[in-house]
Amino acid sequence: MRRRRFLQASGAAALCAAAGCLGDDTPPPRKSNALSDVELRSSGEEPALEVDLADDPWVVSRYDSGSSSLAAPLALLADLSPVGVARGAKGGGGSGGRGATGRGTGGYSSAPRTGNGYAWYHGTHDDDDWYDNHSDEVTRYAAAVGTVGFAYLGRNATYVDDPPDPGPVSWDRTVDDPSDEASFQASNEGWYRTGAELVGERVDHSFGWASVDVLVEDDLGGEMAIEEEWKVSPRV
Repeated sequence: MRRRRFLQASGAAALCAAAGCLGDDTPPPRKSNALSDVELRSSGEEPALEVDLADDPWVVSRYDSGSSSLAAPLALLADLSPVGVARGAKGGGGSGGRGATGRGTGGYSSAPRTGNGYAWYHGTHDDDDWYDNHSDEVTRYAAAVGTVGFAYLGRNATYVDDPPDPGPVSWDRTVDDPSDEASFQASNEGWYRTGAELVGERVDHSFGWASVDVLVEDDLGGEMAIEEEWKVSPRV
C-alpha cells in the first residue's frame, strides 16, 4: 500500500502562550523517545497500524531518583528531540482535524514538531527555553517500553467533540514486552491512539505513557492513509 504521511502540528498552545495565558512557568510537554514511527501498512486484506519502537528509549521527568549518576546532560535534548516547523502540511492552515478541536487553531504548517516528525500537542517554539531555565529540576532517564497499547478513538466528529487527554485510554489491544514492532488492524476511518508505557531502565519507576494519535481516512483514491500524526505527552 502506498504510504502517505502528512506531518501536522498544533499551534493552539503557541497562540495561547503569545497571549500570555500560559505564563513563563507553565511546564511544556514532556520530552521522550519511545515510538519512532507509525505507519499504515497492508496486512492481509485489512490495513494495519504498525509502530516502530525507538532503539534507545528515554524520557525527561521531574522524578528524583536520588542518584545524580543516572542523569544525562539536558543539552543533549536539543539534538535528540528538536522542535521546529512542521513539514508537508496538507492544505496550508487547515480547518479540520485538530484545527477544529482547539488543539490546532494556529494552523498545521506553522506549529512545532518533534524530532520524529510528529506534530507536538501543546508544544511551542519556546519550550527549549523552559528546559534551559529549569535544568536543575528535570532529568533524562534511560527507559524501556513495557507495554504498547492501541485504541480506536472514533470518527473525526466524535474526536473533535471530546478529544482524550494525554496518557492511557481504554486500549483495544495491548502488547506486553514488545519487540521492535507492534501492529493493530485499522479498517475504520477515524482517530487511533498508539501508546508506549515507559519504565525506568536503571530505576524502579514507571514514567507513564507516551502516545501518538493518528487520523486515518480514505485518500479519495480508494486507499486508507494517515492524514495527521500528533505526539500527545503529559507536561513534564
